[in-house]
Amino acid sequence: MLKSRPNTADAPPAEDLGSSGPGAGTGGRFGGRFGGRFDGRSGAPSGGPSGGRPGVPSGARRFAGTWAVLVLLLAVSFSLAYGATRPAPDGEAGRGALATAQRLEDLGTHVAASPRLAEGLDLVSRELQAIPGLEVERQHATGSYRFHDRAVDYAVENVIARQPGDSKDALLVNVHVDSAMEGPGSADDGINVGAVLQAARQLAGADHHRTVVYLFNGGEEVGLTGADAFTGHPWAKDVRWFLNLEAVGSGGLPILFQAGEDDGRLIELAGDTARPYGSVLGQWLFQAGLINSDTDSRVWRAQGWSGLDYALFEDGYQYHTPNDRVAAIGDGSAQAVTDLTVRFASDVTGTADPAGRKPAPYYFDVLSRWWVTLDPLLVKAGTLALLLALAALTWRACRVWDLRPGRVAATAGAALLGLPAAVLTGVLVGAAQSLIGPHAWYAHPWLMYLVPLPLTVLGALAPQLLLERRRRRRAPDGAGRPDARTALLGNAWAVGVLGVLTAWLGVGPGYLLWIGSALSVLSIGGYLVLPGRSRAVPLLVSAFVSFVLIAQFTRNLFELAVPMMGRLPTALPMDAALAVAGVLVAVPLALVLAPFAAHAGRPPRRSGLAVLAYTACGLLVVGLVQPYDSAHPKLVSAFQEQTDGKAPRIVLEGRDFFTPESLGVVDRIARDTGLGVRDGGLAARKVSVREGKVSVDTAGATAPVRITLGANRAELVRITVTGPGLSIGGRPFESEEAVVDVVGRFDGHTLTVDRSGPVEIQVDQVFLKTGEDAERVLAALPDWTVGHARTVVTHTYKS
Repeated sequence: MLKSRPNTADAPPAEDLGSSGPGAGTGGRFGGRFGGRFDGRSGAPSGGPSGGRPGVPSGARRFAGTWAVLVLLLAVSFSLAYGATRPAPDGEAGRGALATAQRLEDLGTHVAASPRLAEGLDLVSRELQAIPGLEVERQHATGSYRFHDRAVDYAVENVIARQPGDSKDALLVNVHVDSAMEGPGSADDGINVGAVLQAARQLAGADHHRTVVYLFNGGEEVGLTGADAFTGHPWAKDVRWFLNLEAVGSGGLPILFQAGEDDGRLIELAGDTARPYGSVLGQWLFQAGLINSDTDSRVWRAQGWSGLDYALFEDGYQYHTPNDRVAAIGDGSAQAVTDLTVRFASDVTGTADPAGRKPAPYYFDVLSRWWVTLDPLLVKAGTLALLLALAALTWRACRVWDLRPGRVAATAGAALLGLPAAVLTGVLVGAAQSLIGPHAWYAHPWLMYLVPLPLTVLGALAPQLLLERRRRRRAPDGAGRPDARTALLGNAWAVGVLGVLTAWLGVGPGYLLWIGSALSVLSIGGYLVLPGRSRAVPLLVSAFVSFVLIAQFTRNLFELAVPMMGRLPTALPMDAALAVAGVLVAVPLALVLAPFAAHAGRPPRRSGLAVLAYTACGLLVVGLVQPYDSAHPKLVSAFQEQTDGKAPRIVLEGRDFFTPESLGVVDRIARDTGLGVRDGGLAARKVSVREGKVSVDTAGATAPVRITLGANRAELVRITVTGPGLSIGGRPFESEEAVVDVVGRFDGHTLTVDRSGPVEIQVDQVFLKTGEDAERVLAALPDWTVGHARTVVTHTYKS
């Protein structure tokens, strides 16, 4: 049994993470390299200046050296994380896919049921018919579909191809040919259309045990209508699995971001691709309802099919804008999508056996080289087992290192308090950014790494730093500085407890904690059994592995969140929300850093002032930069409103907190174009469009209302009925508002709405056609914006 450390000025200091044994002082790897011996006060030299560098205290050398190594490891980790998803250059197939995307782009905006989309489907059909062995059909379908909080009545057109196999059991490969109204959709989803055509050519020359069906659907953007229509096609009855290819960005590798609850076998197959890339983060965000969007897979999972969603997601600033063009697509992405499709389709339709249900595991890649899947049940059991192992190691360590369990428990408690402390720090830092320079991170994503993330990590460390400060003040003169081993054990317990909680609550991003818990157990075990300086090796290796995983997660989080949250229609800036999102990585990172921070010793004097100065400088940069630029533009929608009883006007809308009016855009355009300002919009001349006649019929105050649309050229008709007890086709709406989008079904289409009282009916007919005034408005937009225009004709009826 080790004796208690004497409380004398001449006693040896507390043990360090790299020391060679109990009572060995600071002569280990960390101590010998980064500092000399210490007296009882943390960070104070025991005998004047360090012998290594005259005039430099050993405590300062230890502090600087330890943090220099940590910063170096973090820099290497983030470099690896950002370099890992860089695709190889486009080959012949990639260039062919880009050529197809360019031909679709040349059509202009091609929305569902439009003549331009028909041309795009003609192009796809010709390409497919030139591939030997494929059966090609053109599907024309009508139907109704309930999508989120609205219904969709549609007429849609799809192009479908089939490559028969020995078995009728089929894999469906899906892309959508239609674009959003905001732009030509070269990444979303033109590049994937081209890639699947290239993949179909390669797969046509191979034998397949199972059938492959290719769906080029013409109605994804307006409510998943193409997917819904396909479920009625005869070939749909053979489909068992699907691969859905999407895009919310325009570069990088395609990432697996969503799978079904019973799609475990397919997730395992995803690891067989040449560059496995995926994150359970997207899956968790969708399941938690934090992403208010959906893909075609929603329709097919309702059919009982198993499948995976992949998407390009880097550089999401072009998504659903006029800038979504081939020129903006990153090099190698088209080839990467083609290769992914060929490999996955070959596995599913070949010798692999994807049949049978298996619970979906948690999944992630490591540097797009290795694929990791974790069974949820094993994770639950494993995290509990790791806690038991940690308890045994803690008992042993307290005996060997002469530590008090109460101190370890207190350190663990302080580490757990780091979670609410990090959240509070994120809120405060985000609020400060909102006051000084809201949305500055949108055009300058690197600001997330400069200001909110490091300060949130510091916030997570703060409870432990305050605890150690209290211990120093209460310790008698001459007592050794806080033991880094106590911090190692305490933070290992915090990681383990949080790991158990996230595992049992089903929080997918908790894998950072589960892996961290296993690494902590291995590190502590290695530290107990390895001799001499080699004890530091498992600590450093474990820290580096954790840093790599955290760096990957951080990159994926901010790559997705910054463009997406920068366009959310909110009443408040999203600075605080994005800073708090960083807590997902700040807390795991703080728990890894804490033992090393304890080893580094007491920070130099006036370090608090240094933190305040850093924060002030960071916020100053936030206040000086602009939230938008030409590479990260603000999306502005110009709606020419032609409403009953009102003069026409053009209303400018933005997707985020800043309205075009608050940014001075409306006044600037009025000045440059000579258009007058009217009710927050711009006066405009009426645009002549082929709107359809609308008739409303009913037999009484509570009798069903029949709304009939006449022939027109609108891209979309939105019918909004407001009143009590609303239902359509026997399916009620939860609120007193029923919204029905009508796409491609105009001439004579009748909608019957059941109600229990008086209703108001608003019919919006939306046209891509605009007038000269709207074109002048778009031309006058600042260069840090990107805009699109449409004409909306509105009629209101009461019944």
